[in-house]
Amino acid sequence: MSKDKVGVAVAGLGFVGGQAHAPAMKRIPNANLVAVVDVIEDLAKKASEKYGVKYYTDFGKALKDPEIDALVVAVPTPFHYRLAAEAIAAGKHVLIEIPMTPTVEEGEKLRDQAEKAGVILMPDLNFHFTPIYVKAKELISQKAIGQPTALTFSEYIAAKDLAQQWPAGSWAWDVKRSGGLPDYTLSFWSIDLARWLIGDFKEVSWMCNYAPLEGFGGFTGYNTVGAMRFANGAVGNMHYSATVTRGEGSSRLEVFGNNAKALKAIGNTSLTLTGEGEEKKTWEFNEKGTRSWGHRQVEESFVDCVLKGVKP
Repeated sequence: MSKDKVGVAVAGLGFVGGQAHAPAMKRIPNANLVAVVDVIEDLAKKASEKYGVKYYTDFGKALKDPEIDALVVAVPTPFHYRLAAEAIAAGKHVLIEIPMTPTVEEGEKLRDQAEKAGVILMPDLNFHFTPIYVKAKELISQKAIGQPTALTFSEYIAAKDLAQQWPAGSWAWDVKRSGGLPDYTLSFWSIDLARWLIGDFKEVSWMCNYAPLEGFGGFTGYNTVGAMRFANGAVGNMHYSATVTRGEGSSRLEVFGNNAKALKAIGNTSLTLTGEGEEKKTWEFNEKGTRSWGHRQVEESFVDCVLKGVKP
């Protein structure tokens, strides 16, 4: 691009679009937040007033805006493919939330469409930019734990919180519309994180327990466990749960090496390298707002790719 700034619109002003993407884009020096888009006019109008930008309730009209060079697609998963495909066809670059699409086939179609149109299509895999995981990747690359032999990851979400976000009967529980149940929708980032840290998978196996929870209006909790072997011989397991009480929500990553050392990441704040005896080093991460989970950084990378015309 010959411009020094990328004109951006954020489509979908729910939790991620409204509290991560819009404020992040507003603060990036080489991005110009031009507009916000949502079918719920009250949401769109409030965000418009907050950020001092125009708003649209019609996605098609937003795509005709010449000031908009790129779209952040943060609408519910069932609408990802259609909106991203329309944006690509209009010559707009796209940063798309995860899951990209309900099916692999639709994701591959978007990839092909973007390549043909000559625009950037970037999945919002913000764990690649979360400071604590960037440091873990750096330490693994530096052989701080020798060769990785095993990885574990757990993510627990309070049942009451998820029941409010995706109550029984919402799109997240419709496999045909969303591609899977909430555990499917929420596991992409960490599964991708495991591949990024260790390498490609050789084999995987999953077991799930879906159980209606008492006192949650028909909400179904889940406990989903995956076991995997990586191509390099390392093994791993993942555990996702939405059956815990408020205050017990957490995430934890552990990577074990062949020199008896291990990395342990708690949430997005504390990373520890442990060894024999008293050997221990801890890094604390205190980023605030949209930088804490890497959303600001992934937005910056996307804008930089658009300006330089390079693939993410």
